[in-house]
Amino acid sequence: MCLIANALYLQRSDYGERERGSPDKLGGRRFDSIENLYLCAMNNQGLLALAQLILPSEILSNFEVVRVEEESSLIRIYLDESVKADYKETPEIESKGFCEAVTIRDFPIRDKGVDLIVRRRKWYDKQNNRYFSDSYDLKAEGTRYSKEFAAFLKGVYGDDSYDLPFA
Repeated sequence: MCLIANALYLQRSDYGERERGSPDKLGGRRFDSIENLYLCAMNNQGLLALAQLILPSEILSNFEVVRVEEESSLIRIYLDESVKADYKETPEIESKGFCEAVTIRDFPIRDKGVDLIVRRRKWYDKQNNRYFSDSYDLKAEGTRYSKEFAAFLKGVYGDDSYDLPFA
């Protein structure tokens, strides 16, 4: 997400005056200078880079980090399925948007829960006149946890059901 392209724009305020600034897509804030906008964009880029470091390779090889949101007790990492090279080279297959997002709980970071919001692409095969989606094995069976986080919790707590932290 590049906020620099929308760096400054003019908008009418409630008082008829023209204000200089740009809305922040993640919080509705207005930037009064290029420096403040740059700092916000750098912070978002930093969060994206950090998310790419901590995510499992299966997710990174099939999905792109499109946004990261941080709240007081939760970090949300938004992921969209990447377009596969095979599909790019096949004119009979078209992307038709995304399936409904799925939320997967992953390892907490600094006492904050981490939710991965994952959207798979819907594809249309013109030749066979059918819609399809690729499937991925990202969650532990019967849970909404990532495979790695579920295995960790099972190792610590066993098969007993508890009110688990960050669950």
